[in-house]
Amino acid sequence: MVQVEDWPLWWECLISSSSPDALPAGIQGKTYNTRWRGALSYRLDVGAVIREISPEALIRADIYGDIQGECLCRIEEEMQGTRGFLYLNVRTAKPWMTLLSPLLKGYFSENHKRIMVKGKQGFVRHLTEGKKL
Repeated sequence: MVQVEDWPLWWECLISSSSPDALPAGIQGKTYNTRWRGALSYRLDVGAVIREISPEALIRADIYGDIQGECLCRIEEEMQGTRGFLYLNVRTAKPWMTLLSPLLKGYFSENHKRIMVKGKQGFVRHLTEGKKL
């Protein structure tokens, strides 16, 4: 999970992911720049600064760019296997999105849901193929 640069290999809606700094993956303070696309005809440029990290178990990040807020990604072992959680608490920062969000909230929500489903499917496929993250 800490290899954010590799996420585009398995997350279909993630166009690119890179880091402008020289800090190693999996370290607090690491910054990432990502570009996303969904079913709707717009793209989002989203940056993240890792605020807290526990390799293979937890990533907490501050989100900035076209959306702003925070993200928490956590992996937990359970009796039935392993469960992953992704929590987002974000708001739009693009003026047109903020202005139109009362009218287009359903479209934005559906688009986000599709992106998350694609991410889950890709991640599960990536893990079952035995590839290292």
